[in-house]
Amino acid sequence: MNQLETLRRRLQLIRLVDRPHLYPSKQTLIERLSVDFDAVSDRTVERDIESIAKSYQIYIRHNRTRGGYYLDLPTDEDVADFEQFVQLLERRERLEFLTSAVDGSRGVGQYLQLERAASVNGAEHLPVLWQALRSGRCVTFTYQKFNEEAHPESLRLIEPGLLFEYRNRWYLDGQDAIDRRPRTFGVDRIVDLRLTDQPIHRSDADTHRTDRRHAIGVTCPADAEPQRVVLRFTAQEGKYVVSLPLHPSQQMLPTTDPAYLDVALWVILNHELEREILAFGEAVEVLEPTELRERIAARVIAMNRRYAARAEVSG
Repeated sequence: MNQLETLRRRLQLIRLVDRPHLYPSKQTLIERLSVDFDAVSDRTVERDIESIAKSYQIYIRHNRTRGGYYLDLPTDEDVADFEQFVQLLERRERLEFLTSAVDGSRGVGQYLQLERAASVNGAEHLPVLWQALRSGRCVTFTYQKFNEEAHPESLRLIEPGLLFEYRNRWYLDGQDAIDRRPRTFGVDRIVDLRLTDQPIHRSDADTHRTDRRHAIGVTCPADAEPQRVVLRFTAQEGKYVVSLPLHPSQQMLPTTDPAYLDVALWVILNHELEREILAFGEAVEVLEPTELRERIAARVIAMNRRYAARAEVSG
């Protein structure tokens, strides 16, 4: 069986034993896997369980009391790591599928249109940054901000903390090794990246590293506290928000009016959150907090004035 089929089968096996745990028996696993894959046997399942543990450090165990298999994720941190890793596997699965399905350049544009991803810029830095993160070492690089005149290139010595992706761009969260302030860098604007022998201050890493669990986008001040944000969408627009949540913390709230759908988020208030809200136009209303509601209202009024002024000039 080819590599793509093996990857797809192992991903399916992980999903079958993931939460909420139903503890399927080995025979059930064979039957479920056989729907999508050929020649699935008792030995196939055992071999996949062994390979998943060896290759990915994801452990599928058997519960004698329940008589079936389950995914062993003992801590919250392990769950978060697992979910991120499965997302990487799913991306690889999709790329493997496309790569195997495309047999030449002719005719591809007739059936396939890919988004032009800005994350390609600076992608060559990712292996070095990953090595720095795993080995706990500082990196140096020259950084160029978008506003070249106000912010010329400058040499940085940084303790790396986290790589993250937003809107097809990669970013690095870290701490300046000189002034001890948290910083965020667009990887595509990093030049002359070098791995150093200087270790990071691990005692400071957890204290100063930006916690992005409650952030939408890039802006995430170290002292920002998450707040409960309640948004009211029209019922039609709400369907899209349910199918593609704005944030992992999103929860639907009960409402007595079928014309609307209310959702709650637990996030910090930042520029990117406001941009996400404004993108829905008249189909959304901020119910709380008051601070965010007033800020969005002020921006809507400013936009209305701009359009009204242009209409007067045109008239």
